[in-house]
Formats: sequence, C-alpha cells, structure tokens
Amino acid sequence: TTLFPTPAPTSAAPTITCTDNPVGWYDSWGDYFDCAYYSRNDYDASTGTCGSNGDSFENFNTTANQACCGCGGGSKDGTVTTLFPTPAPTSAAPTI
Repeated sequence: TTLFPTPAPTSAAPTITCTDNPVGWYDSWGDYFDCAYYSRNDYDASTGTCGSNGDSFENFNTTANQACCGCGGGSKDGTVTTLFPTPAPTSAAPTI
C-alpha cells in the first residue's frame, strides 16, 4: 500500500497562436492602416481603434475585427489566406 501515490503527470495547456488573416491585410484607407496599426492603437477594445473603427473600412471583404488578432479576429487554427503570394522563382536566361 502506498500512502502518498505519485500523481499522474499532467500535460501543459496547448499554446494557441493567432495569425492575422488574411496575411498582409490593411483597411480601405491604405496599407498604413494594417493589423499592426489597429493592434498598437487599441488601448481599450471598446473605445480604441478596434472598437471605434474595427467594423469599418472593409478591404478584401474583411474588416479589422475579422482580420486582426489584436482586434479579436485572425486565424487561431493555422489556416490563413495570403493576399500577395510570393511569385514562383523564374529560371535564369541562358547565357550564349
């Protein structure tokens, strides 16, 4: 009989990461107003940039509140859309 049984090991809580989605999103006013802008200016979710403008200035059929992790949006399952995919490399021209 064991007086003090060893407890079963517990696993750490899973880490949930968020990715702004679509990657490269910015609002309809231009690329200055991207997720980084909304995130750094959202001092309070209800009165900051996300609260006051997060459902406005839709671009790419998405608002900041939908696209930006800092506004509560983004992708938490790793599925993202890239607005500006990197073009495939081209082969060099043959030298003559």
